[in-house]
Amino acid sequence: MKFFPAFVVVLLLTSGCLRAEEIETSFHGEPIQPIVKVDDFTLYESDDGLWNYSEQTEGKVTVIAFLFTNCLDICPIVTSNLHWMYNQLTPEEHNVTQFITITVDPWRDDAQTMSDWKLYRGTEWPHLTANSTEEDSEMYQTMMSVWYNFEVGLFIEETSANDSNASARHHPDAYNVNHSTGTVLVDKDGFQRVWWGDNDWVLDLVLADVRTLIAE
Repeated sequence: MKFFPAFVVVLLLTSGCLRAEEIETSFHGEPIQPIVKVDDFTLYESDDGLWNYSEQTEGKVTVIAFLFTNCLDICPIVTSNLHWMYNQLTPEEHNVTQFITITVDPWRDDAQTMSDWKLYRGTEWPHLTANSTEEDSEMYQTMMSVWYNFEVGLFIEETSANDSNASARHHPDAYNVNHSTGTVLVDKDGFQRVWWGDNDWVLDLVLADVRTLIAE
């Protein structure tokens, strides 16, 4: 009898560990552990002006990609993947799902550039940027906070002034953007739950993860 309570404790702890394991393996992408709350933000939408996160995503599963239009390799592929997944959702699933693309290069990606990118890529969801890149502006600071909240690794590399990617309109005058991030799946309560690296996409499995969150 003396050992019974200890056995119960061990059993409960073991059950808890198994349950956590089940949760962890219920997604095909990388589970975000511990889960992170998305801080509310307002950025500039390429077509419609100010766009507020909490207003537009309340009660929805949100798919968030961090890209930039001057990226010529992986970003078009990720956008194509997102577009495919967007088209697989049923009307009912669309009602509880929100897609967002957020730039990591607001110096180049102003509202017009993002709008042109949307048109060229045939995408329908919001593409967000900052309407000011002055470092002391509220919008720029918001953009920085969003990158921090989603742990976007961003490195601005200065390049030769004659580099084809350079433009004298930006600061620094000539630069490339290197970023390490992926696509983040956010649940209906606004918590970051699943991460898919840009090079790790398996289309059917990302879609399955979105549908798992929809079903919660």
